[in-house]
Amino acid sequence: MKIMIIILITLFSFSWSQVASDHAYTGAESMALAGAVVANPGATESIFHNPGGLAEVTDIQFITGSAKMVDVPFTYFGVLYPVRQFGTVGISLQQSKVSAGSTSLSKETDLGISNGFYLQKDQNSQLMLGYTLHLYQWSLGRSAGISGDGSDGFPSASGSSAGVDVGVLAVLRGKHRVGAWLKNINSPTIGEDNSAQYLPQRITIGVAYLPYKGLTTSLVFDRLLGVSKQVKGGIDYDLTDIWSVRVGVQSNPNRMGAGFGVHYQGFTLDYAILTHPVLPLIQQISLGYTIL
Repeated sequence: MKIMIIILITLFSFSWSQVASDHAYTGAESMALAGAVVANPGATESIFHNPGGLAEVTDIQFITGSAKMVDVPFTYFGVLYPVRQFGTVGISLQQSKVSAGSTSLSKETDLGISNGFYLQKDQNSQLMLGYTLHLYQWSLGRSAGISGDGSDGFPSASGSSAGVDVGVLAVLRGKHRVGAWLKNINSPTIGEDNSAQYLPQRITIGVAYLPYKGLTTSLVFDRLLGVSKQVKGGIDYDLTDIWSVRVGVQSNPNRMGAGFGVHYQGFTLDYAILTHPVLPLIQQISLGYTIL
């Protein structure tokens, strides 16, 4: 555990520096838990929230889903493939687009390559490390200008950048878990000179407790650079081998998540809702498949 503490302190020291979108609730399971998943058991959605958890994935898995983040369509796709010598490798794609009629105003694409593996593993404890390499692409449509018809507006433009995420996960006796995830550790930017925009940086540290099989409770401290800290908590409970129910809460702003999952012969259907004190309710649905 001393190694874990040293890694956490190192990660936290990098977290001070921020503007494309930041999707903290990618995946219906994560949204139902209000994002309190950084220390949860490794699963397909670990590719979006803590690549260290990929080390626990031992089957080929797929996930795809969509949501409307305040009327902005957001879609994602991920695939995980265990490689004996290198842990588990994953590829993810996230995309959002803002349009006005048939005109595209903004489009963001995030292509990620992830890897999670064990640093140490025995009967009592495990220590996992993971990373994700991102390729960001951001394009903006032509502005309307003073005339409003685009004739004297700024031309369309696009930019790209690369980011690096790092995640760690420690497990003691299969019940006590500690996880941390640092997004965009290299402080990537899009644009040049005065127009340069820092991409979102996020640090998430959390714990999870599994008192018995089928029940996971979690508590997470989350910080997006330039935004106040958030505290998140969630409960994931398997009613049967097929049905799971989930609830989660978050502070600053106060939000509540809820959802369910259906698992049958390798197929998974997850649904979630997330409230907001001002903005409309968000819904998300995702589909997954595991090759057993």
